[in-house]
Parts: sequence; C-alpha cells; structure tokens
Amino acid sequence: MKKTSRIFVWTVLIVMLSFVSLGSAQAATKEFKDVSKNHPNYEAIHYLQDKGFIGGYTDGTFRPKEQISRKHVAKLLDQALKLPQATTAVTYYDVPKNHPYYSSIMKLTAAGIFSGGTDGYFNPEAPITRIQMAKVLDIAFDLYMTKQNSFYDVYIEHWGYTHANALKASGVSSGYPDGEFRPDEPVTRAHYAQFLYAAIKVKEARPATDKVTKGKAWDLVNRTTFELEKTMRDARMNQWRYSDIESTLRMNATKALVDGDLKGYYDPKCQDCYVNVLPYINNEPLVRFDFTQPDSTTLNVNTVEFQNGYTVGGFVAYQFKKQDNKWKMNSLKYTKVGTKNFQLTINEAKKVLEAEFTSYGHKNMVAKYVTTTQQIELDPVTDAKYTFDQYTFNLDSDNGRFKVKFNSSDGFTSFVN
Repeated sequence: MKKTSRIFVWTVLIVMLSFVSLGSAQAATKEFKDVSKNHPNYEAIHYLQDKGFIGGYTDGTFRPKEQISRKHVAKLLDQALKLPQATTAVTYYDVPKNHPYYSSIMKLTAAGIFSGGTDGYFNPEAPITRIQMAKVLDIAFDLYMTKQNSFYDVYIEHWGYTHANALKASGVSSGYPDGEFRPDEPVTRAHYAQFLYAAIKVKEARPATDKVTKGKAWDLVNRTTFELEKTMRDARMNQWRYSDIESTLRMNATKALVDGDLKGYYDPKCQDCYVNVLPYINNEPLVRFDFTQPDSTTLNVNTVEFQNGYTVGGFVAYQFKKQDNKWKMNSLKYTKVGTKNFQLTINEAKKVLEAEFTSYGHKNMVAKYVTTTQQIELDPVTDAKYTFDQYTFNLDSDNGRFKVKFNSSDGFTSFVN
C-alpha cells in the first residue's frame, strides 16, 4: 500500500511540474529533447521557459504534440498576468480547495477570463479547444477586434466570433491555410505556447497610455455593435418583446440608447431577421476613422460605412460612455451619402480593395489602377444630382486577374465582365 501511494504521489508531482517553473538557472538554459532549434514553435517555447512559466517533464522532454488541459492553461495565464488573489471564490464541483491549481483557476474566474459549464463543473483535465483558447486570450490580453469574418468556420452566429476575429486581427493566430480556424480542435502544448507568446508580445508592443488608441476605438465600434446586433437578431428570430432584451442590451449600451434609438430600430416582426439594423464596419477605418476623447469617460468616433447591397453607405458618428469601468455605446448618428459623400482617393480605394480581397482568401493581392470615369447619382434625400469619380482597377492575385469598379462616393465595388 505504501509503495502504491509513493507511485501515485510521484505521478502527480511529474504532471504538476510539466507546466510549472523549475525556478532555477538550469530551467532557463536547458534544451528540450523533442524541441529542436528548427521547430516552428521553438522561440515561443523557450521564451516561456526563460520567463519561468514552463519547465517541461522530468525526462527532459516538452511533448509539444500533447494536448494542453484547461488547468494548465489557467496556470500559465496566472503566471503571465500576475493576477491578484481572488477575494471571492466560485464553487466548482471538480476543483476543491486542495486542488493543485485551485488558486490559478479562482483568479482567472474572478477576472472573468475563465468560466466553467452551466453544470457547475470546470473540467480541469479536459483539453482546451481552439475557440476556448481564443476566448481566454482575447479577454486576458484585451485584444482588438479590428477584423470581421476572418474564418470560414467561425460564422457570425458562433459564440466565439468576436474572440476568433480578435486573435486574427492582433496577429495571435492566422488560422489554417484553407481559411478555417477549426474552433473545436484541441490545442497542443506547442501551439498554446505560440499563442500565449504572441499575445504577450502584442501587449508589450502597445503604448503605455491611459488614453484610448485607434485600435481600441476600432475594437469598440466592431465589438459593441456586434453584441447589440446579435442580441436584437436573436430576439427577432424568436419574436421576443423589446422589454425581454433591455437588460441584455444595457450590458453594451447606455440606458439612454436602449430607451431611445435602439428601441426604434427593433422590429420583432422582421421580414429578413438577419439583415443588420446597425452599421457594419469592416475595412472602412483603414481610410476614414477619427476619434477624440474629451474626458476619461467619453469617446467620440467618426467613420463611414460603405454601400454593401443593404445600405446606400453613410457617415457614422458614435459616442461611447464609460460606465462601471466598461465602455458602452451612448449614441449613434447615421448620415447617408449624397451631395456630401466620401470622395475617396485612388490610393484609398487601392488600400481598401487589397485589404478586402485579401480577407477573402486571395494571396499576394495587388490592385492596379486603370482609369477614372465620371458618374451621376441622385441625393437620396433631396434628389439633387451630383457627380463622383468611379475608378477601375485590375486585381492580381494567386487566383488570377479580374477587374472591378470602385465608387469614390460610397465605396461600392462591382465586378466588370
């Protein structure tokens, strides 16, 4: 019996040490037997080792292809973030107080980074999936969602849509060459080391300021709009009353906006419930995006929405207010293009086209300007005629060449046969 107990104790210790700092100079210098210098994740693995976050196994291996568990992810994030001790503890049926990772799991839960299932279990031994990994890294490092629809298999209805897009936009994960993210695939130890390393570097590269940056302002526009849109879309699909979703909307919008304009936008008897009622911003901030922060709790953002088949395009003015340490949308003003329009330049059109078609999966995309023609349109409000430049571009990529026309007035792109 004693021999069996000793074997059990040693087994537990080996597992615990596999992703915990060895706390010695040797840990910062040793090479893992199974991670050669030409391993694609060599730099990330040894960066985390030098920081004392990982130590590998007692046999000198790292086992990069093994799946990483939720408890080990919690431990690594705790070490990287240096979170304060949790003042309140959540009860997980499978994480008792004597669990070796109890402290880390409680810290991550208190910070809103990790959560268990609705059944009250944390599942510490379960492998973490790629989309779960996206969520915890997105929240832990406040990544910026400055891209939309980055992956074919993380559609707009997916619960992890914002998190996967934030990882892609921040350069933490580019997904697979086929354009997929593979959200339900388990994460290996090597891949998690790479993701965590990349997220740490993103945070280190940010300017040391309390002011809102362009990345954060852009993130607020995309993320807040997405959450509000999703809440209203789900409610329309189920024909819920507006009063049923007011409390949920107030998580991302102020009472003034919820009681005002959002209420006017909501129609439970929609004909096409998937059509956005709020502006959908994608690549527009690359060329038109201004923001000011008059005080610590107010953020004003001005950008544009290109014509996209559902809208005629327009100027968009947002105001965000910080309440309870969270930015919420406070107002939204939309002005349709007409006699006053975007007047996008050739270089701006080129930048937008290259970004847009690259996001569609075209590699080595180059937009080559061909010619400009004058077009006439009517103002949607006054019916007054106005002229605008329409640019023709040849788009060359690994997928071949095709020709498009681009409206300088509203950013609309059309293919030329």
